[in-house]
Amino acid sequence: MALSIRVQWLPKAGNRDDEYEDAFWPDHAVTTTQPMVRCAIADGATESAFAGLWARQLVAAYAASATAEATDWLATLEQVQARWQAQVTARPLPWYAEAKVRSGAFAALLGVTIAHNAGASGRSWRASAVGDCALFHVRNDRLLTGFPATTAAFFTSRPLLIPSAPNQLTTLVDHVQQAEGDLQPGDALYLTTDALGHWFLQQAEQGATPWRAIETALAGRRRGFRRWIAGLRSQGQLRNDDVTLLRIGWTEQ
Repeated sequence: MALSIRVQWLPKAGNRDDEYEDAFWPDHAVTTTQPMVRCAIADGATESAFAGLWARQLVAAYAASATAEATDWLATLEQVQARWQAQVTARPLPWYAEAKVRSGAFAALLGVTIAHNAGASGRSWRASAVGDCALFHVRNDRLLTGFPATTAAFFTSRPLLIPSAPNQLTTLVDHVQQAEGDLQPGDALYLTTDALGHWFLQQAEQGATPWRAIETALAGRRRGFRRWIAGLRSQGQLRNDDVTLLRIGWTEQ
């Protein structure tokens, strides 16, 4: 049995691909039998400076953590902040951007680590989140877990976010949320940024099965996913924001 990881993403309607400010890891489709796999998504706050860069650095930091502990990335956060600062200040900036850079960037992050269970038939997953990215665990056509979002009301306009400025780190550790579960053959984990997560739970609360719509969209590859998101936006079902979807499934090779 192997883990199959697929990802699709889109910028806001009207924006170019290089204006996309979410991030994900791994950065391409993967099928793997490795005993431990780490996946992450991040959502850079558009109103902050160089938010896309900060989001990319956060998912890379999560992926680089050495053990199955879902919060290992916290130990290297100050190093990641220093890296962001170094990359940003090395660029020539107009005067009006300098104050924004001093305020730093902000992003939501959700990471999940999937590991073999010694002597058991399944795998375990451990997730860590700050902000309003979401994980949904589906088994046998039923939603088992939503984390950290359990209802659509979870999504607000002012989520707690991870700052790139070191002086804003003091209480972050108190706001990291964690969850864990077991992954069985045929299960799927869907990691989403906030707009798609909000849509997912709205649909589930109305008795629909949003994971079926996701699977249909993924089957259409890039073009099918673009058409699906464009349709949801035009119908007013999906807020116009960057969209990221990372799907993890455990299937036979």
